[in-house]
Amino acid sequence: MAEKGREFNGFMGGDWYRRWAALFGMGPGFYRRGLGDLTLESGARALDLGCGPGALSLALAERAAPDASIVGLDLSEDQLACARSQADNAPCPVEFRRGSMDELPYPDGHFDLVMTSMALHETPPAVRRATVAEAARVLRPGGRFLLVDWSRPRLGLWGVVWFPLVCRGENNRDNWNNVYPALCAAQGLELVQDGYINSITRRQLFRRPEAPQPG
Repeated sequence: MAEKGREFNGFMGGDWYRRWAALFGMGPGFYRRGLGDLTLESGARALDLGCGPGALSLALAERAAPDASIVGLDLSEDQLACARSQADNAPCPVEFRRGSMDELPYPDGHFDLVMTSMALHETPPAVRRATVAEAARVLRPGGRFLLVDWSRPRLGLWGVVWFPLVCRGENNRDNWNNVYPALCAAQGLELVQDGYINSITRRQLFRRPEAPQPG
């Protein structure tokens, strides 16, 4: 599935990925800040796109009702194996499956929350656009789409570290120019929160409006 985006396997996947991520500021606190005040109520369903070793899914499980459920989707078997090794201890059911975020095997309106963290920038632009459309499709009316990814760096340590890497290349333009509000608006999602959680990582929360009530 190379055409779908980068797979993190071997020395860059699983427990190794977790170590590299923590080294670059993406430890447990990073994912808690990414979630903000999001929780999962009783019976609610969440989908984590490009879940990696499961950090965001498991952070959400810590604040979910016992009968809520979370599914994580990723291309990498190494990432999924690492995520599954932790899922048995989660406070609510968490399942990890292999798949591509732009082709979701779920019906319309199936999820209350769709989220993705530090994954979209690893995909080609066409996959990003299809992913936003799929996220909107599987959200129920009133559901939310959480998007955490790098954006144009602000001043700060990580902005200085990452600036030479993220400002180059055709594949980086979407994040640099923050095209996601426009992409989401085209799919009927409204932006309700927008801010940085560090000097390079932007957190945006979108919402599918409630269906109009019959007159």
